[in-house]
Amino acid sequence: MPVELGLTCDRRWQADLVTVVDAAGEAGFSSVGIGAELVDERAATEISSRAQRCHELMALVVSNNGPATIASAELLASKAASVGAPWVLTVFAAAMNNDTMTTIRRCAEMFADAGARMAVEFSPLGSVTSIRDGLDIVTALGGDLAGLLIDTWHFFSGDSTWEDLEHVPLELLAYVQFADALPAISDDGMDETMNRRTMPGDGIFDLERFASALLDRGWAGLVTVEVLNRDLAVMPVSDFARMAYESTSRYWL
Repeated sequence: MPVELGLTCDRRWQADLVTVVDAAGEAGFSSVGIGAELVDERAATEISSRAQRCHELMALVVSNNGPATIASAELLASKAASVGAPWVLTVFAAAMNNDTMTTIRRCAEMFADAGARMAVEFSPLGSVTSIRDGLDIVTALGGDLAGLLIDTWHFFSGDSTWEDLEHVPLELLAYVQFADALPAISDDGMDETMNRRTMPGDGIFDLERFASALLDRGWAGLVTVEVLNRDLAVMPVSDFARMAYESTSRYWL
């Protein structure tokens, strides 16, 4: 089975769901990752009628406020079920301890009841900073509840290693979010990741080695393009999607 290519929305796009799904399909993508705010009672019909699927719903933020985190997960679970999303992207702001893991498990179980799993996203800007940390959570929850999401920006900008990538258990890998990055101009990691990503091949990351580390082991999962860039965010979504597909497909297809 070949790698599948999807498109993850920049939530700053001034576009409705139909515009996003149409742009993704016309560019060659077979799935879209969307924010929960785009999901209404017509979302599932709009997506499926265009021969697309929703691969991820964004996003659960695990905070120190357990009840608020669980309430957010409940809403996300309902919306994931309505569009058939297999993954709910989850990021971690709270320190990892027994209470936090209890909250995370409760959220993951709600997603499972909705037919989805938790996509555990590590980030050097959060409390789960590496492939190793992310795998600890996935392993604790079990593969029936969670999988590891590897975002190239977080991989190259954090403390994960090539050895981590080359040995990640493929059966625990949820999917890849793919982007390049411009050379950093500050120590503001949030600004760099939210505003200065760029199309694959236009930046400084060794994306050829990254892709090969998975393809050479026989991985054939989902790669979704997530290029967060303040300048590219104002482009017509159709132009953005076309550029994203053309720049990404050469690494994976």
